Amino acid sequence: MESVLIIEDEKTVQYLLSLTLEEAGYSVQAVADGKAALSYLKKNQPDLILLDIGLPDMDGINVLRRIREKSPEQLVIMVTGFKSLEFAIEAMKAGAYDYITKPFHNEELILVIRKALEMKYLSNEVQSLQKRLYEHPQNTKVMGDSAVIQKILKQVKLIASTDMSVIIQGRSGTGKEVIAQLIHEYSKRSSRPLVAVDCGAIPETLVESELYGHEKGSFTGADSLKIGKFEQAEKSTLLLDEITNLPLESQRKLLRAIEERKIQRVGGKKPLLANVRLLATTNIDIQEAVKKGEFRDDLYHRLNEFMLYLPALQDRKDDIPVLAREFLREANFDLNKKVKDFTPEGMKLLQEYPWPGNVRELKNVVKRAVLLSAGDMIEPEDLHLNLSNSVNTTAIRMPEENDYSLEMMLQKVEADMIHKALLRTGGNKTRAARLLKINRKALYRKLQKKEHI
Repeated sequence: MESVLIIEDEKTVQYLLSLTLEEAGYSVQAVADGKAALSYLKKNQPDLILLDIGLPDMDGINVLRRIREKSPEQLVIMVTGFKSLEFAIEAMKAGAYDYITKPFHNEELILVIRKALEMKYLSNEVQSLQKRLYEHPQNTKVMGDSAVIQKILKQVKLIASTDMSVIIQGRSGTGKEVIAQLIHEYSKRSSRPLVAVDCGAIPETLVESELYGHEKGSFTGADSLKIGKFEQAEKSTLLLDEITNLPLESQRKLLRAIEERKIQRVGGKKPLLANVRLLATTNIDIQEAVKKGEFRDDLYHRLNEFMLYLPALQDRKDDIPVLAREFLREANFDLNKKVKDFTPEGMKLLQEYPWPGNVRELKNVVKRAVLLSAGDMIEPEDLHLNLSNSVNTTAIRMPEENDYSLEMMLQKVEADMIHKALLRTGGNKTRAARLLKINRKALYRKLQKKEHI
């Protein structure tokens, strides 16, 4: 259970915040002033802090600075009233992850907290990888041992020390966000948090507001000043996740901001300097998108100072044992289990499965298998993989005109699946039946029929 420290002097607000967060599943501790907060933090380290800017004994920004001095990685979200928004901007520059204004909706508060914690966990995962890469190169197993992954990691370390823009291309689940965070952690901007924006999740009408911010009253619903992602990422790194989802008009304005190194809030009159390093990810072929006119050619060339391509997991199957055992170790820790390894049949199944969800799917499958496993080894049936994804469709020939029978084709597909199930279980018919989700007698009947196909 994640823990949250609330630093808020107004008893009513403190109570409502505590109630909301506890109902959302968080462990909550609340204090009323800066002195009490700093005293609490000497002995405790919450996952996240909600810090009110206006405190009775000291300025909230000073409290933030003292927290960051003692614990630079501490996640802090500022809570502010409309009149204190300029202080919120100062707080962001002092290292706050984000801010939220009073009065706020409970859903908005929970969403901001969840996003912050997700980013924290991603950062922790990358820092662990970074430590392995630099301190224990012989144990660089987290991302794999294949030549292509080792090449990518070398390129990451090479490009990270520069301020060059990077496009990271790969299918969903291949680890693009992890690579982006790794580039940031290796860079000279790593003292400030990476700022990420999901370009596919922003309504077209709000893209400018999300990226560049807006002034109060600049449009209907703009009830307060909003700090955009570019401002939040000042002197840091901005990750434009799935950038090919940006509308063409938004792409044009983004290109202008990059080239001029200036941004302007919606409704604002004064341009602001933007000292930001840009990373972009895409799960489609961005060059193909340029050819189709779906992505601007000039923006592509401006961002493409360096490109990293992450291959699908099925194209680097040598990495599967390494990744699977790493995810097994993590799952044992998370679930307090002591599963030792995969059986040979279990590992064979992992290596033969096509992994349409890539590394993310593998991690989820292994964690679920650890949870469900009754013994100290993971069996094929613990993995609960969709065997239909593994059918070699290229092996199914189209029938001749005099053999155009749907029943015959279904029998051939069934026979192929049975054959694969038996391969994965080393010929064990009981386990093969479990994989196919049929009883053993049914499997024997089908095997007898199979001999005549």
